[in-house]
Amino acid sequence: MNGSDGAQPRKDIAISNIKYNIFQMMMSYLYCGGTESLKMGVLELLELLSAASSFQLGALQRHCEILCAKNINLDNAMNIYNTAKAHGALELSTYCEGYFLQNMAGLVEREAFRALILGSGTRIGKDSLLEELEVTLTRRLRSLLVTSRV
Repeated sequence: MNGSDGAQPRKDIAISNIKYNIFQMMMSYLYCGGTESLKMGVLELLELLSAASSFQLGALQRHCEILCAKNINLDNAMNIYNTAKAHGALELSTYCEGYFLQNMAGLVEREAFRALILGSGTRIGKDSLLEELEVTLTRRLRSLLVTSRV
């Protein structure tokens, strides 16, 4: 409406890249102040994590990270890792790297994991999954060495 017929003009705000149900969950979190009602699958959690990151809702993002870590499995590990990396979720991406190391035998059977490993060899720097797995493994080995000396 243009407001010339006496009615108030509509002031709709379009928010792209966020599904309505995800936006609704985010609003519920903001207005109700809790995350107890966030009972959803990992794919929805990843979408909510992405929305929380976009709107800089750190507590909601962290809660989504924790729920993703609790629900990680061989089928969704790569999706969780890629989302964590895309949104700077350091604790979740580090958790995923540990999961990769613990479950390497099952993961190398999966095409998505092999593609990420093989593709990461062409990237230089901190984005290389192989380098990050090496750092994670080194950190864990040092931790074991320190605790065994105590």
